[in-house]
Amino acid sequence: NTLQDKQQDIVGRVYEYFLSKFALAEGKGKGEFYTPKSIVHLITEMLEPYKGKIYDPACGSGGMFVQSIKFIESHHGNQRDISIYGQEYTATTYKLAKMNLAIRGITANLGDIPENTFYRDQHKDLKADFIMANPPFNQKQWRADDELTSDPRWSGYTVPPTGNANYAWILHMVSKLSENGVAGFILANGALSGGGDEYKIRRKLIENNLVEAIAVLLQDMFYTTNISVTLWILNKNKKARTVDQNGVIKKYRERSSEILFLDLRQLGVPFEKKYVQFSEKDIDKITGTYHNWQQTDYKKKYTNEPEFCYSASIEEVVKKDFSLVPSKYIE
Repeated sequence: NTLQDKQQDIVGRVYEYFLSKFALAEGKGKGEFYTPKSIVHLITEMLEPYKGKIYDPACGSGGMFVQSIKFIESHHGNQRDISIYGQEYTATTYKLAKMNLAIRGITANLGDIPENTFYRDQHKDLKADFIMANPPFNQKQWRADDELTSDPRWSGYTVPPTGNANYAWILHMVSKLSENGVAGFILANGALSGGGDEYKIRRKLIENNLVEAIAVLLQDMFYTTNISVTLWILNKNKKARTVDQNGVIKKYRERSSEILFLDLRQLGVPFEKKYVQFSEKDIDKITGTYHNWQQTDYKKKYTNEPEFCYSASIEEVVKKDFSLVPSKYIE
């Protein structure tokens, strides 16, 4: 590591520190730019973004990108193997993101201006290999009744309801996945079991074999809300294939008809008085479980564990009427 790299890292870490303090001080209104670091760390370790295009449709201050670069560095990959795309609606936050990336010497395409991802998608033709996001939870009235009704992003699915944007974010991300693309994103728990049009979309996502893993997180991980939230992993290709990940050969098994459910509420360590975060040990346990479950030799390495994980067949999910609530499956 050169001196310049070290200095850049120190400036970056100071910036990150102030972002978290700002999120803490500003409270409710400022959740839009800051996702707790240990959650971002977990998502990157699960998705393993070694090479290809990384995209965040609601990128806030760019935490997902910074963590992706850190992931690549810690696994001795090459930063030049990835390209970064993002979009952010709030002007101030857009500037925070540009600054956050510039400080670290990370080049990214965040669109020409801060803009609404639904109304003015600045990466229309993008197909991303990795999508990581923490979109706004339960956004009300994100479109008017007569707006965006025949948008190509919903093609093959029911149009997401006007009263809540959760499924609009999901379908937006699905439309952006490359043929082997994986998405990891955080949503409020309501999306796991909502009825009406949300039910129709969720059912179709499950039938299309896109849902790979669902993990319920602890309360009190976020500075801005204490509602319970979930990490979704969607995978465009759940079929058997062999991948060379930076010299490590990974053999994925056919798992189209399975979904991994994780309950992470027993994990976590306290910090900052009233908040919790995942420790390195927690992250190793979660990612190890997920990656072992994906591989061909999983029978040796993976077992269902009460109060922690369960691999459900699609038949079981159909029996539970397409609910994705982990506690319905995990013993």
